[in-house]
Amino acid sequence: MITKHLRRTAAATATAALTIGGLMLQTGIASAGTTVITLRNTGHGVGVYTEPNGTSAKWRGVADLSYQDGDYIRADCWTVGQSIGNEGDVWYTTSEVDYGATDSDTGFNPDAWTFAPYVDGAAAFHNGLPRC
Repeated sequence: MITKHLRRTAAATATAALTIGGLMLQTGIASAGTTVITLRNTGHGVGVYTEPNGTSAKWRGVADLSYQDGDYIRADCWTVGQSIGNEGDVWYTTSEVDYGATDSDTGFNPDAWTFAPYVDGAAAFHNGLPRC
């Protein structure tokens, strides 16, 4: 009787562990593709564009981002786009922006683009954010 009870308890414990492990794995996979990038003082505001090009349209109704307000973006990857000045041509594919001062956020589908040197001096690009 005790052995049967121990087997049932062990089976239930193993099932619970596998379920929790599966949930943890799913959560890790879902969040692995997005990197939170807090804006740094680069001397520039950050526009949110419909293409990786400063002459493309900005997302309608989306204000420029500012490091002074604690704004940040969620970037999926980087891509080569328009080169601006001597700053380079790296753009972050941006799935969401968060306005820290107002605690509001805006998601994009399809993604938007932000110019990496103006976001964080392209630090995420240099530190392993994957290429699209």
